[in-house]
Amino acid sequence: MYKMSGIFFATALCVAAMAQPSVAVAQVSSADSATLQGFTLDDAFLGKWKAVQTDAAKDPCHLDAMRVLKGGMGHNGQPQSLSQMASAYDAQPGVHAMLASHGLTATEYMAGVITLFSAGVQQLAAQHPDMVKKGYISSASNVSPANMAYYNAHKDEIHQFSQQLAQQRLQQSGGKMPTCAG
Repeated sequence: MYKMSGIFFATALCVAAMAQPSVAVAQVSSADSATLQGFTLDDAFLGKWKAVQTDAAKDPCHLDAMRVLKGGMGHNGQPQSLSQMASAYDAQPGVHAMLASHGLTATEYMAGVITLFSAGVQQLAAQHPDMVKKGYISSASNVSPANMAYYNAHKDEIHQFSQQLAQQRLQQSGGKMPTCAG
């Protein structure tokens, strides 16, 4: 079961976050790079991330950050900056209040989500070099060694939480994706 949940989580990360966020992270401005490199995954953020994810599951069409991350390309086809993605997320109805209730700004949350997902993709690349060879994922690392160590120490908890939340979402929606997901 553990191997399957790890594969499930890694696959979900790839599908949901691999393309646009990895491009956006790879081509960020120096200010964005400094923000991302300065972000530290820790127990406080992980708790806040879980709380936001739980709240977002109640209204995924407005509160889920993945919609912004998957749409990480701007109108001109160029990757959006971290601040543009954070602004887009913060502007969605209910997001600002939800994040504030958990002591986060949109920039902090997006930096954390990008760091968390990048760590998941980096782990996936390390475990499945064939996916890198085939070009499905990049082996380029944007994640600091400290953040990778934190992620590796907590990946089981993250995977289990993500899997439980996904199952709850499917049960609540009768097994269907929200209409906004398409």
